[in-house]
Amino acid sequence: MTTPLIYLDNAATSWPKNPRVGEAMVDFLDTKAGNPGRGGHVLARAADDTIEEARFKIANMINAPSPSRVILTHGCTDALNLAIHGVIRALQISGCDGPVKIVASVLEHNAVLRTLHCYQENNAVELITVECDEFGRTDPARFASACTPCTAMVCLTHSSNAMGTIQPLKEVFAAVSKVAPDALTLVDSAQTLGHVPVDVQAMGIDLMAIAGHKGLGGPTGTGALYISDRAFPDCCQSQTPRIYCQRRGGTGSKAAGLEMPIQLPDALEAGTTNAVGFAGLIAAIDAMSASAHEHEMKLTAQIISGLSLIDGITIYGMPGIEGRTPVVLFNARSIPARQVSDVLDKKFNIATRAGSHCAPLAHIALGNGEDGGIRVSPGATTTNEEIERFLEAVRLIVAESAAGS
Repeated sequence: MTTPLIYLDNAATSWPKNPRVGEAMVDFLDTKAGNPGRGGHVLARAADDTIEEARFKIANMINAPSPSRVILTHGCTDALNLAIHGVIRALQISGCDGPVKIVASVLEHNAVLRTLHCYQENNAVELITVECDEFGRTDPARFASACTPCTAMVCLTHSSNAMGTIQPLKEVFAAVSKVAPDALTLVDSAQTLGHVPVDVQAMGIDLMAIAGHKGLGGPTGTGALYISDRAFPDCCQSQTPRIYCQRRGGTGSKAAGLEMPIQLPDALEAGTTNAVGFAGLIAAIDAMSASAHEHEMKLTAQIISGLSLIDGITIYGMPGIEGRTPVVLFNARSIPARQVSDVLDKKFNIATRAGSHCAPLAHIALGNGEDGGIRVSPGATTTNEEIERFLEAVRLIVAESAAGS
């Protein structure tokens, strides 16, 4: 008899999805699957209503001043690319003299770092990276000291996808504003939205990339980019937007002419949106439970406590559950991280993730380099018994390694 799967990789994508997600997607395909914004018939209107409902729900969740400031994307990476390419390209078009000055933390995901690197290679961007402390925290004063009045944008993930440490966004951006008041603030919220409250206005966020398939519990291929008035003014006829969209194509609001619309969201959205995916995301948001995060953090505490009792285990990030998301990164003795994860998968049917988690500079800062670590991330349906099974499996792997050495 096959041992039931224990899924502890929710930081990559949440699973299992609430049954309502699949039901909503099937219902959309059966009854609403027109092309949103591309026609006046009943199916097109139904699809458009779905898109606008998703936009409204996301805007309400993050306290955006208007749903029009939520640009629907194909995921968080897509949103980050739209923001980074857009800000750099806008400065280049405006005649920016010299490389664009950008400051980012070492904790950033490759969706940020690789996108910036492609400009850094030809000196179009001058990138300064800010170190974190031993727990993965970014110091506001240190971050601000890396900025100058010429800094165009600062990038700071809300929480490290590798170790789960939550960053003091509001404090960092307040410190940055004193040194570089014109710098736009870009946040990767892939690991936090759906877990911790996010208020883009109170936190001083200009651009925020959102993932639909992680903490929000939606399907893959869904995401969004929030854009503030500082980045894209409402009166864009008199004030030039600071983000330029290189995508061109059909939009729902304007078919005539060769120019893109100048108003959000259509100014930055082109082509057919993943409407069926957003139908699923709406259902996922509606099905979210206020107690889910509390349950996940209790499991996180159980993981940290249990791992700390196993000889030879190193746990990274915050020492407890305060200041972290439901993510734990660890290593076991001198056993390669990928080997541990592979044994957990093949021998115990436990799904974890190992390696550098697409955050290479974070792992260099932690001292575990390319090997990275084993990341464990429980979900809303994970049980205490499953965590105990995971901990026992780690104990056996460590004991077997010690016996063989």
